[in-house]
Amino acid sequence: MAISGVKLHSPRTLPDALKLMNELEDPRCLAGGTDLLVDLRQGLGTAKHLISLQGIKELKEIEEKAGRIQIGAMVTPAQILSSSLVNRYNPALAEAAGSLASSQIRSMATIGGNIASAVPSADLPPPLMAAGASVQLRCLNSTREIFLHEFFRGPRETTCRAGEVLTFVFLPLPPPQTGIAYRKIMLREANALAVASVAAGITLKAGKIEQAAVVLGAVAPTPLVAAKTSEFLMSKAPSERLFEKAASIAKEEGKPISDIRGSLWYRRELVQVLTLRALTEAWKRVRGQPGQSPKTA
Repeated sequence: MAISGVKLHSPRTLPDALKLMNELEDPRCLAGGTDLLVDLRQGLGTAKHLISLQGIKELKEIEEKAGRIQIGAMVTPAQILSSSLVNRYNPALAEAAGSLASSQIRSMATIGGNIASAVPSADLPPPLMAAGASVQLRCLNSTREIFLHEFFRGPRETTCRAGEVLTFVFLPLPPPQTGIAYRKIMLREANALAVASVAAGITLKAGKIEQAAVVLGAVAPTPLVAAKTSEFLMSKAPSERLFEKAASIAKEEGKPISDIRGSLWYRRELVQVLTLRALTEAWKRVRGQPGQSPKTA
């Protein structure tokens, strides 16, 4: 896996990694390497030093702390898929992790890398954003936390500053009567890149939707919060008809392009279909009755 002109460092602690990020010229953090190493080999990025985070144990854990789920940046999709905490509180994230590439990649890739690579078709950001996730960014002398929807600037562009490392992802524990789901369409199993994806979360109170979040993936330069769709759902009783109307709104909120995986028109149609499916599944989960469709209002 050697890349000409790049030196590998393997710190054992997070402070040591942050120190290297501060001292070295043109450093990059190496997590699972499934995106970064490919990019470097293809000339899509540069680095003189790679700082491997593989030896930092605290970044490899999923635990409940202070009323939220803390996921270390080095946690793999395979870990997410098998986590009882994730499956209990955010099954959509487990669904996204399970749909990501092959089993080998799911055992190597990391949640931090999937987020920090800022690829528009990445699977994990939409269900994280729908759940109100935030990320911790640390450098040698400071720590800050921002909502994930504020992290992305464009394709492969983030708000991460020089010397900063994405260290943890935080998921708030959902309130009662909350359901969240993730749905995507891909061209073939071997590729597993989303042509379009949707994460949807709803929280009910007194029979009406008190909170709603619909997030679109692979149809904009960044994972996109469908604000108009989410707002439309608020304060209404869930129903198949409501979800169909919301899906039509979501169809117009995406900003897709035409490329080798699908046309602009096709992606818009997919957004409508996937939004309906995700909202329907989220509503089933609120009621704890998988396999049942909501009644038409």
